[in-house]
Amino acid sequence: MKNTITCYCGVCALDLVDDKATCHFQCGCNSCRQKIQFGEIKGGRKTKPLPELFLMPSHLRKAKGVEHMKAYKLREDAASTQVYCTKCWAILGIDQTGYHNKIFLIFPEFCETEADLSLPLVAYIWMEDYNDSIGPAPTEDVPLFESMRYEQEYKRAFSIPEIGDTFAEPDAPITGFTFRSVVEALAEPTILGVQEQDNIFKIYS
Repeated sequence: MKNTITCYCGVCALDLVDDKATCHFQCGCNSCRQKIQFGEIKGGRKTKPLPELFLMPSHLRKAKGVEHMKAYKLREDAASTQVYCTKCWAILGIDQTGYHNKIFLIFPEFCETEADLSLPLVAYIWMEDYNDSIGPAPTEDVPLFESMRYEQEYKRAFSIPEIGDTFAEPDAPITGFTFRSVVEALAEPTILGVQEQDNIFKIYS
């Protein structure tokens, strides 16, 4: 259904106020793969090596099936919290401390949505974790960032309008019902205790 993000089985749904994505990445980081792999281990869809990420405006009209949602963090000090449906293990969304309650992240290959994801790929990010043993080489002619470790990389990335605008701090605190409101309504996130270089399949399979 338009303007919604749902799990595979339909028991959980997020009704978006604005369903137009503001940024579109493919990410090579281990952490994104581990989030998806955990869902796969629990019975969700098979992981893709270079998943697509879309950033969505965080305001919601309502959330359905909150009693079937569960929050997880990969490790105690992780900046991000992912929310799964515990019936089918779709990933409904991810919040991160740096999102300022303004945006949240979705993996459209690991949920169901008819939101407006027409925005072309903006960049490949965090590719320092990616190699030929994980998957094929990236093919799109867009900027590629190994990391944001160096100031030059950071400045180049944030000079891209879609990135700079999406991640800019809001002029005033975001109020109203948002994806972060959903996360805060859930029980404290379960800590998986997975480090960045760990093989999550060996830990949880």
